[in-house]
Amino acid sequence: MNEENSLLTGAVRPALLRYALPIILSMVATQFYAVADTMIIGLRLDADALAAVSNASTVLMIFLFISGGMELGGGLLVAAGKPTATKHEMTELLYNLLFVDEVIALLTTAVGFVTLLALLRLINTPAEILDTAVLYGRIYLLGLPFLMPYDLSKECVMGCGDSKTPLKVIVATSVMNIVLDLVLVGPFGVAGAAAGPAGGGGGGDRQQGGGPWGGAGAAPATAVAQVAGAVYMVAFLRRTQMDAAFSPRMLKARYARDIFRLSAPNSVQQASGTIITTVKQGLLGGLGVEAIAGFSCAGKLSSLLMMPVFGFVQSTVFFIAQNTAALQPGRVKEGLREGRRILLVYSLGVVAVCIGLRGPLLRLFTTDPAAASYGCTMLAFESVTYLFVAQKHLFEARLRGAQKMGLYLASSLGQIALNLLACVILVPRIGFAGFWMSSWISAPIGMLLAAALANLSGASHQLPQ
Repeated sequence: MNEENSLLTGAVRPALLRYALPIILSMVATQFYAVADTMIIGLRLDADALAAVSNASTVLMIFLFISGGMELGGGLLVAAGKPTATKHEMTELLYNLLFVDEVIALLTTAVGFVTLLALLRLINTPAEILDTAVLYGRIYLLGLPFLMPYDLSKECVMGCGDSKTPLKVIVATSVMNIVLDLVLVGPFGVAGAAAGPAGGGGGGDRQQGGGPWGGAGAAPATAVAQVAGAVYMVAFLRRTQMDAAFSPRMLKARYARDIFRLSAPNSVQQASGTIITTVKQGLLGGLGVEAIAGFSCAGKLSSLLMMPVFGFVQSTVFFIAQNTAALQPGRVKEGLREGRRILLVYSLGVVAVCIGLRGPLLRLFTTDPAAASYGCTMLAFESVTYLFVAQKHLFEARLRGAQKMGLYLASSLGQIALNLLACVILVPRIGFAGFWMSSWISAPIGMLLAAALANLSGASHQLPQ
């Protein structure tokens, strides 16, 4: 059986797991970009450098939400079309996706350069870390015109049924990123000049240097790895899925409509997540550098541990899309049933790890006692909500796989809005504990909302269950 037909035939659980595993590993490896940056900066430099990169990364998410939407929407469009599209139709679709993606990438980069400093000030970035945050953000933005086609081409290859090739490329670029981090951020124990502005709130005696770039060195490391990944993945896509060279005549309005129909809701969802992260970062600004650093470390760990959930859910979306197009409702129903069991078992394991190993895990990121304490608290308490979060994403996979993007958006935005409201109310009143208490409130309600929309909106009939 070839790779591209494995989602449509054979026993469901082995087929789903065999396809999902490379996607899960790809997402874990991709997340390790951010985790490696945080670990190397946190261990080699100090809490100031860690907080600078954390704030810059938060602002950069504002410019990355469109990339995420294009990635998810493009992959779904390819997966849904693959069972019936001719080679030439697939060629046109892919060229249209890449063209729209690159135009958006160039526009986003320009806007990012103009607004970065103002946005960093808007989220209360402490003065002593502002220069480092600006430098990191601007270097990262230079890689955006390569990051977006890299991510999109990976998702399109996965949508075609090949989940192994993107994994190999992601592992290679992750290794490249880590090696360059070690070179550019600098050796252990070597200090450079503080990057904060003169008189910037007492930060002059904190060390933000360490290597030729200091804390900002993680940005060129990531950018170079993304350029290499983009070149390889676009060439692979051209070689394996396209039957002709690009021609402007291939750009058609009907493809653009389909692209925006599926990508726009995903972008809005990604943007809403970015907004809540930005608001949280602004609330953290009043709690001090150590709180920012600890929150960032816990967030990176949580994201890494939850990547298998997101990877499995994304593979389920493609599974649903292909089998729905192939008119196999019973196969979709069985896939969802298996998914619920798999995600429950994994989520329980993540909760146990986060609670039982929170101290050793945080020490992988920072040696600052105060930052580690904040991170341990956040990781232990918020991890309980992962049981609800995993099932919520699977309910939403039903909607995404059937291209019911409006309902998916309603589910996602409802949970995000509730979490944001709870944070804004609780954090100013009870401090750092307000962050994880907000998740305790929003996660179970979000799961119930997703289940209701999937079952009561007609999805139970139009999307096989």
